[in-house]
Amino acid sequence: MEQPEIADAVREVVREIAPDISELEERTSLNSLGLDSLASVELTLRLEDRFGVVFEDDELAFEHFESVASIVDLLSTKTAA
Repeated sequence: MEQPEIADAVREVVREIAPDISELEERTSLNSLGLDSLASVELTLRLEDRFGVVFEDDELAFEHFESVASIVDLLSTKTAA
């Protein structure tokens, strides 16, 4: 899957969790948009399900889930293998 497709899918999952988010730029902090810790857990579970991956403990660091761009980078690595 190419990065633009991954980004679109990530945006879709974020909007499923937080439908009130209207603008979702690649580098915008998800935390600043109102995603709390519970929503972050839901996001990781849905992404694992959607992409057929399992995030390792060291991959669950904030910097990997800070923005759409950081999630795309992580998923690009995981889905390329």
